Amino acid sequence: MTPQLTLQLYTLRDALSENFEATFETIREIGFKNVEPAGLSGRSPKEYAKYLNALGLKAPSAHSPLPIGDDRNKVIDTALEIGCRYLITGCPPAWQENFTSIDGIKRTAELYTEAAENATKHGLFVGYHNHDWDLLEVEGQSAYRVFLENTPETVLWETDVFWVARAGLDPVAFIQEIGARGRLLHLKDGHLKNREITPPFLPAGAGEVDLITAAKSSQFAEYSAVELDAYDGDMLDAVRKSYQFLTEQGLAQC
Repeated sequence: MTPQLTLQLYTLRDALSENFEATFETIREIGFKNVEPAGLSGRSPKEYAKYLNALGLKAPSAHSPLPIGDDRNKVIDTALEIGCRYLITGCPPAWQENFTSIDGIKRTAELYTEAAENATKHGLFVGYHNHDWDLLEVEGQSAYRVFLENTPETVLWETDVFWVARAGLDPVAFIQEIGARGRLLHLKDGHLKNREITPPFLPAGAGEVDLITAAKSSQFAEYSAVELDAYDGDMLDAVRKSYQFLTEQGLAQC
């Protein structure tokens, strides 16, 4: 089944900060029916959910803190309020710090395991979104494989195909290795060969990542996201072009 298309809202963080309502209206006008929030732009969960509902938008996934510690219930309640099922960390706790040693990766895995136990009680799932630095070798071992080996299958993985390719790995092989954990994809594009180009990100289909082959290799993806971390141009135009490419190529549906 073709995954549903969603939009990672970190892409439009500046536009949402400047004009929340108009930006969301443009998102809906482009054709998106799903979004992946990264924060609530200063709104309460109730206000955010009300606005999504008014525009006929859903938020099946979000970039979110892990539901652990003192904020566990707050994170879970926010997800339930906005109708989110998948809680994905945009970056892990302590960011790169805990991916510099095997012991650090295992400690991080323990946090995700705890988070998964808390989330599944409420019908929610937690997951990890990769960059390139967490796909490298640490102490002679593959960092991401150490993480996977020390977490249960209930900890999902949101594969960002640009960062996989940027790390020198094959996105198709990576997606297949992640397997059933890979319910979400980030179909990000950009420059791979010339690393001096900054920012390296481009609209889907305009860069050097083979998004078509990567997307078609996934058997388990339910949602595929448009995301650009940054862009040397009009970001809303890049989002629109990405939407057109992914839907016209049949890589995602709305």
